[in-house]
Amino acid sequence: MRPITNNQELLYFWAIGDLHYRTLAAWNEFHTRRLVPMFEDLHTLWEGNEKPAFCVSPGDIVDTGAPENYRLARIRLESHLGTIPFYAGIGNHEYYGTDGEDPETIIETFTTMWEKPLRYAWVAGKVACIMLDYPNPRTLVEEKKVYISQKTLAFLDDALKEFAAYPAIVFLHCPLHNTVLDRDPELHRDYHSLQSFFAPENSQEVRNILARHKNVCLYLSGHTHSGWEAPNLVSTEYLGDHPVTFVNLMSPWYTGRHKDPEIKADGTLEYTPDNPDVQPTFAIRIYPQQINIRVRDHHTRQWLKEWNVPRT
Repeated sequence: MRPITNNQELLYFWAIGDLHYRTLAAWNEFHTRRLVPMFEDLHTLWEGNEKPAFCVSPGDIVDTGAPENYRLARIRLESHLGTIPFYAGIGNHEYYGTDGEDPETIIETFTTMWEKPLRYAWVAGKVACIMLDYPNPRTLVEEKKVYISQKTLAFLDDALKEFAAYPAIVFLHCPLHNTVLDRDPELHRDYHSLQSFFAPENSQEVRNILARHKNVCLYLSGHTHSGWEAPNLVSTEYLGDHPVTFVNLMSPWYTGRHKDPEIKADGTLEYTPDNPDVQPTFAIRIYPQQINIRVRDHHTRQWLKEWNVPRT
């Protein structure tokens, strides 16, 4: 086996924030108009040999957990991505809009529609990828105080042990406490990781696990719909004696606090764009010694920013 050189790419993939597919007519029409240009730009970027190993979105892929929303999301994503594998995570919105269904039914809908377990791991290129599950808010003691379950924490610990020989990436819908922040705390322009609902109360338990495993290098989340240039969209911490970089995946559907699209009484959709109104997705390349992260604005078809962060 040939030794891996420092400039040899271990993995190239694309990460997309909260997508919020929904079949409601006004929503679907506007959503389609907004997202189709994004995929057209991605197709241009992926021409030739530039196709990523996979695309991933760690939750809130649908706006509610209704099966028809899953079917729409899967049809659209398969149409746009073609043969590129897509890995889905579960977020808080996958648990919304159900008609009194019990938690097991909600989970079954997710696992059936995506043909994936609630939490799972896979190897792509020379990198291990670990998808964790956001808890059902309705099963928590306080719905606005999120705790990652002990089962999920044990799964993370076990997966990092199993794949100890591989660099590892963790995907979870919510950022950890004190990572991505608000663009303007006085005006409160963004949801952020200092708010209970948007980051786990037991974030330190997650960090403790990450600190024990030197192979983990990257943690990707969404959930906050953070606006462009929110502090710590990409930030690196040293946990134990190794760097872990936290990336918050801005949503291409909308960014900013209270910018959620709203269905009016007459059935029309009210959409208030953020300022600036960007449509971001993230290209990530992992090398033996560093990680390259680039964010693309599909409105302008320009790269917004690039980070090169340490892997070891």
